[in-house]
Amino acid sequence: MPVLAHHLGRTVVAAEPVEVIGPGETWEALAEIGRSGGHAEPLAGGLIGMLAYDFGGEIERLPEPRPYPGGPPAVALGRFETVAIEDAKGRWQVSSAGCKKKAAELEKLLDSARQPRTPTLGAGAIASSLPAAAYRKAVQRARELIRAGDCYQVNLAARLSSESDASGIDVALRLWEAAGPARNAAYVGLPSGTVISASPERLLAVHNGVARTEPIKGTSPLGADPDELMSDKNRAEHVMIVDLMRNDLGRIARRGGVRVDALMVRRPTPYVDHLVSEVRAELRPSTTVDQIVRAVFPGGSVTGAPKVRAMEVIHELEPVNRGPAYGSVIAIGTDGSLDASVSIRTAWLTEGRVDYWAGGAIVWDSDTEAEFAEAMLKARPFTAALAP
Repeated sequence: MPVLAHHLGRTVVAAEPVEVIGPGETWEALAEIGRSGGHAEPLAGGLIGMLAYDFGGEIERLPEPRPYPGGPPAVALGRFETVAIEDAKGRWQVSSAGCKKKAAELEKLLDSARQPRTPTLGAGAIASSLPAAAYRKAVQRARELIRAGDCYQVNLAARLSSESDASGIDVALRLWEAAGPARNAAYVGLPSGTVISASPERLLAVHNGVARTEPIKGTSPLGADPDELMSDKNRAEHVMIVDLMRNDLGRIARRGGVRVDALMVRRPTPYVDHLVSEVRAELRPSTTVDQIVRAVFPGGSVTGAPKVRAMEVIHELEPVNRGPAYGSVIAIGTDGSLDASVSIRTAWLTEGRVDYWAGGAIVWDSDTEAEFAEAMLKARPFTAALAP
């Protein structure tokens, strides 16, 4: 189970966990981590892995997930005694709470990964779970539900699929190159497949009793007029999600401890511009990791509002399972610190096939053509990665 994730401004790489925690074991493991302190490097002995979107069904009462033959488990967290950490200056250090031999093996793995390579993926044609006409129809159905007062915002996504015989590392290198620098790029290798993410979005960071979330909502084509990014529609969908995340964090924050530190700041990527905010919460004393995850997962930016009803509508409108997309890749230290992404711009690779998800938020002001165009803009890292 090789992994690459981020933890409080650092990149972490690890392999060969001493334990893998799956469905049925998750809540106990999350409740326990952080209680006993541990190694001087909190990620040595910590948990790193993925929470699929369907893990939300263990928090809220939701419809039964759609089948996904060959898809990932709802959760897979590895406990790694040995980790390699890259600091903000690009320096790597291997830290081990256990076997020194594993530390030497990880050093060797890092050396081989630094060798330059420009892979080709041998991909085939791309098929969509919601082709253009079907996507527009789903947008219109969401608008009808919003007009009826059933919900306020729904995040709609399509799954794009292609045949490919490439390795996980090769797909990751191409996707990361096509997406450009991504603050929450991630890699999780599982027996059933590989999660590869080029996400620019952080779900939550927790350190020293403070939690921060950075929801992204609102998109415009790269280099478009600033007024387009700050349109009434984008501002409305963004503020809805900021309020949702404030409320989610309020469940675990001390009274009066939630505030918005930044609101609707432009965040460019090489293919689109986004709006991002930062919400900060001072946590109640003795708040545990399991309580934190229950409060915020999945992120409101990939569900809509109100969250549970939006997830029910998503189940109605999307014909296939979301798999690892719109869940999270998470790194948790033995001190209870954590960093979790929102798994947008995310692919799932199995033998002979790669899937990727792209979509956007639907509100009453949404235009069906514009929403489909936005989804395709967000698919560009994937389509560019698969190009010869």
